[in-house]
Amino acid sequence: MSERIVECASHGAQEATFVCSHLVASLGSREAVGFYWSPGEDSDRGDAWCAKCEDVRIRCGGDWNDESEAFAGIQLLCGGCWDRLKGLNGF
Repeated sequence: MSERIVECASHGAQEATFVCSHLVASLGSREAVGFYWSPGEDSDRGDAWCAKCEDVRIRCGGDWNDESEAFAGIQLLCGGCWDRLKGLNGF
């Protein structure tokens, strides 16, 4: 298992995760924006995206493609911040 580790100013060394830009923005606004994710191969955490990104993904045929990925604006985030987002959105 080769876990990617990132250094977070709030949480220290954490597992790397990838989330949409709208989720990252919600960390600052504290606004729930929906939370969808696919568990990773080596972790319960995985790529995560908001409700608007889910709508675009479904409209694009249910798969990630250039259009849905461009809308999502995927960013790197630490596992601790990922957990905060999940909790903020009621999970």
